[in-house]
Amino acid sequence: MRVLRAVGSFLKNFFIMFSFIVNLFLVVIIIGLLLFIFDIKNNIVTPLVSGLHSSFVGLDEATIDWTIPVRDTIPVVLDIPLQTNTVVTLTEPVPLVVGAAITLPGGAGNLSATVNLTLPEGLELPVALDLNVPVDEELDIALDVRAVIPINQTQLHDPINNLRLTFEPIVRALYNLPSNFGEAGEMVGNILSGQPIDLLAENAYSQDPWPGYGETAGVNYTLGNEPVPISNQPLVTGIVPLGGIPALDQLIRPELYAGSSSPAQNNTRAGENMSLLGIQSYFYDGSFGGVQQTRLQQSITASATAAAQTISPEMMPTAMTLPQETPALPGG
Repeated sequence: MRVLRAVGSFLKNFFIMFSFIVNLFLVVIIIGLLLFIFDIKNNIVTPLVSGLHSSFVGLDEATIDWTIPVRDTIPVVLDIPLQTNTVVTLTEPVPLVVGAAITLPGGAGNLSATVNLTLPEGLELPVALDLNVPVDEELDIALDVRAVIPINQTQLHDPINNLRLTFEPIVRALYNLPSNFGEAGEMVGNILSGQPIDLLAENAYSQDPWPGYGETAGVNYTLGNEPVPISNQPLVTGIVPLGGIPALDQLIRPELYAGSSSPAQNNTRAGENMSLLGIQSYFYDGSFGGVQQTRLQQSITASATAAAQTISPEMMPTAMTLPQETPALPGG
């Protein structure tokens, strides 16, 4: 019994001391965090989160400006119909020998004669051209095709904007939280006095999160005002990014949550509207690339099948006839 009491007393003292050490360690950590909490917030958390958020904003605001040099040779084989009235100039004298019927005056009869003429150099003759001009040449192509593409006017805007919305509430709250003990005391005073605190309010960072780019885009581009053909203009589906945490996203985009709605329900309705318009889902659900790849593979297969069907039996390779007896090898 004495041994058990001694062991129990030892364990009791050990756990008391262990608990004291752990609690003291935790208290030191908490005090350290309180002392350095603003340094952590200002120098680690805020730069990290705002760096991600601003990068997504900058990516969405970016414009691709690239010039593609095209250097190639293309064959041109065609007949050009030429129908026109023109004037040609003789480059050298042209002798003419023509027969002529000369009627003598006074009813003396007709006289057949041969007339020798020479058309002088430089004489202009009106002619009517009506002919086909065959062209069989290789043309050298040298083009510099410039493409200026704003990212936010393409389908890339949606996923990039969704990433931005994921970090938007967090980065707004970080910039609206106090950055030192003075601001913290002021915030506590406002709370105690009944003044509401809106951590998701607009601030200097959220109004202009991206500073700009190291290169320009669109300078001296003269085709920016050219209208896009109507048949090539994309349709607006009405689908919106889902955003991040719903409770925080609702504070930033309340219009999408009005009447117990949600971005997902909004997107379902948008898809139904597209179906009513006869627009296939692969045009907007991200599967267009796969559909195009399938179509390309089907086209290649169909072309190969058609080519195989046009091969005549005479063009097929004949079977090789092997000799009936294999000649003996020397020394065999």
